[in-house]
This record gives sequence, C-alpha cells and structure tokens, in this order.
Amino acid sequence: MQSIDIKLSKLDEKILKLEKEKIELQKKKNEEFLFLLNKIPTINLEPMTLIGGLLHVVDEANKKPELKEKWRFAAQKFCGRTLSRKELQKASSSSQKSA
Repeated sequence: MQSIDIKLSKLDEKILKLEKEKIELQKKKNEEFLFLLNKIPTINLEPMTLIGGLLHVVDEANKKPELKEKWRFAAQKFCGRTLSRKELQKASSSSQKSA
C-alpha cells in the first residue's frame, strides 16, 4: 500500500510540473502571437472587432479545411519563412487530423 502511495505522489508531482510547463508554453505562444500582431502594419481595428474576426476565421477554417492551408501559406510568407515540402505535408496531415 505504501509503494502505491509513493507512486501516486510522484505522479502528482509530475502532473504539477507538466501543468506548470503547459502554462509557461501557452504564455510564450500568446507572447509570440502578440509580437506577430504588432508586426502587421496599420491594424486599425478595435480589439473586440479583431477578436470577432478571429472567431470568424476559426469558424470558416473548420468549415473549409482548404482555407487553413491558404492562410498558413500567407502567414509563412508574411513571417518570411518558407517550409520545406516535408514540413508542409506534415502540417497538412496534422490539420486534417484535427478537423
């Protein structure tokens, strides 16, 4: 019984560590997103309009998966990064799995 309690305690510690790491990664992802938003020249939209637009984009992307690839390509072009064919195929297959 005691060994099970020890194992459970160790697992709880791992869970806490992973949850903390997840929060840190989400924060970093949000910071990177804000950085990219600040790179876009002349965003003359109120924050609530921008949020509504993003929600619309999510809805459209879920309805039309081909838009995801088109928008992903536009983002890569904007960010000055082009992916290899292998990376594009991997991204495509992962987006199809999530749809």
